[in-house]
Amino acid sequence: MTGSPTKRLSRLRRTSFAAAAACGAGLSLVAAAPSPQAADTTRVYVWASDVNMRACSSFSCPPYSGIKVSRMNVTAYCQSTGDTVRDGQYVNNYWVQVDAGGPRGWISAVYVSGGVNWGPIPGVSENFEDCF
Repeated sequence: MTGSPTKRLSRLRRTSFAAAAACGAGLSLVAAAPSPQAADTTRVYVWASDVNMRACSSFSCPPYSGIKVSRMNVTAYCQSTGDTVRDGQYVNNYWVQVDAGGPRGWISAVYVSGGVNWGPIPGVSENFEDCF
């Protein structure tokens, strides 16, 4: 791809807006566009249904209104420790910042395949700076 990083990002934003409009989405996808310096991402699978996305890795951040992640592959940017989540036999205090086709948000690692209780998701950056 040719052109400056600014032009490429601008093109990406225009494409994101067009896709959102075509799908009837009311969400702004500007926040979902990765910056040119963004670290590598990892695709992960969310095995549960109706998983809440939040603006931070804590219950103090309310879930995004109308946005749930269900049984799908998502792009993971980073992970960090936060509030502990328990769901049946699964428990973890790691949270993963993901993009599921809308704004980036945090979900509990409990709902991501490939992890273990009380541990990070393999292959997802633990460098908090990769989240931005």
